[in-house]
Amino acid sequence: MQHPNFETRHPLQQEEQETGYDPLQNYNRNRDRKKEWDDLFQDSNYLARIRQAGINGRLRSSRFRSVCWKVYLDVLPEDKTQWISRTKELRAQYEKIKETHITNPRKAAGKQDLVVNNPLSQDEGSLWNKFFQDKELRSMIKQDVLRTFPEMLFFQEEDVRTKLTDILFCYARENEQLLYKQGMHELLAPIVFVLHCDHQAFQHASETANPSEEMKVLLDPKFHEHDAYAMFSLLMETAEPWFSSFEREVRKGKEEMLTSIPFARPQDLGPSVAIVTKVNRIQDQLVKKHDIELYMHLNRLEIAPQIYGIRWVRLLFGREFPLQDLLVVWDALFADSITLDLVDYVFVAMLLYIRDALIASNFQTCLGLLMHYPPIGDIHSLLLKALFLRDPKNNPRPVNYQFQQNLDYYKTRGADFVNKTRTKVAPLNINKVSSSLLNFGRKLIAPMGGGSSGISPINRAKTPAHHLLPPLPQRKTLSLTSVAHGPTVRL
Repeated sequence: MQHPNFETRHPLQQEEQETGYDPLQNYNRNRDRKKEWDDLFQDSNYLARIRQAGINGRLRSSRFRSVCWKVYLDVLPEDKTQWISRTKELRAQYEKIKETHITNPRKAAGKQDLVVNNPLSQDEGSLWNKFFQDKELRSMIKQDVLRTFPEMLFFQEEDVRTKLTDILFCYARENEQLLYKQGMHELLAPIVFVLHCDHQAFQHASETANPSEEMKVLLDPKFHEHDAYAMFSLLMETAEPWFSSFEREVRKGKEEMLTSIPFARPQDLGPSVAIVTKVNRIQDQLVKKHDIELYMHLNRLEIAPQIYGIRWVRLLFGREFPLQDLLVVWDALFADSITLDLVDYVFVAMLLYIRDALIASNFQTCLGLLMHYPPIGDIHSLLLKALFLRDPKNNPRPVNYQFQQNLDYYKTRGADFVNKTRTKVAPLNINKVSSSLLNFGRKLIAPMGGGSSGISPINRAKTPAHHLLPPLPQRKTLSLTSVAHGPTVRL
């Protein structure tokens, strides 16, 4: 993701913070495992304490980050006495889900009528028919899984890829209205990674001490896949509207239902109405409130928030930061609220960090900055900015700093993006279209120029779905342990 000439260290960041360390080598020389557990979860007021730890970036080197995430996401109840029973219940549920949806029709031979249960049958009740439909879905999921964090060896392991595929497949079959949507794998992957790192750390530390029964159950690596499914499912309860082309209705006295949007236009069924509404509100209200000059500049260049914002929000900024920083961002997002309200203000804080570069740039360079977000030396400062923007009375004003780099790299990236998204437009009948639409069409098919007006290839209300998640940028390979728990490293 980073340009080779970039420095990931912020000028205010101390030199010794640059070098990552292996958390597994520090467990015995640092805090006692039992003491860390007690520091986080002891007494009845633990919830406020772990929320503050997540928001303040204190989980970066924690051995129990996954346990905190489970509490934040309501996978575990607030009552700690129920943790073991709830964990076992959720794991049993996943066993049944997996047994139900992952079908092998050969095992059912003799149990069904061969007229129905044969490879050529199109009968809805045929296990073979279901098998071939499932194969198509699994193939689509696997295609995305193979591209998950390609710079990390952990995600190249076949066992990990199989777990990711099975979890996403089971989720899709349990949520037939939504199924699987591109980008879900990038919400699941950090969860799988954090669980794995905590399991590895726990096993290492257990060799020298006797862990509690709670630790043994919650951090049992045999249930890695089960726990990841539970956490992902709870996360998707909030994120689902950002992927769905359906909208929620809450009916009094009844469970929530998903209903298709009446009279929906085809272009509205790409990105969901919910996600388009959200990113428009962020740019048109929050950005306008906090930086009117930046808001007017983006509007003047006709840079609609859907172009970059849908990816930012849907993936919870998963492509904008290296993984070790992303986990710190997720610590804060989850700890703040299961509704992920802080997402809106992280979005604005990210724009304000690069606002000087954006205002000084033309359309192409702005696109390059937004689609290839620059590195941040101190990710926690961005979170402090987001908290201040949301509630300036109760959060101190953070140190303000701006991204300062040569913008040629972003100009090139922006031009690449424009070239990929330009499409051939049929001749317009000027008698049947408005002048604004005609102007937009002329811009779209005009030769690419270097002026500040540039080309705006995507209309604010009609962003094609396939433009939302461009190919992953190439990033250098990172070691497993330095990403999970170590401080920001120079890439």
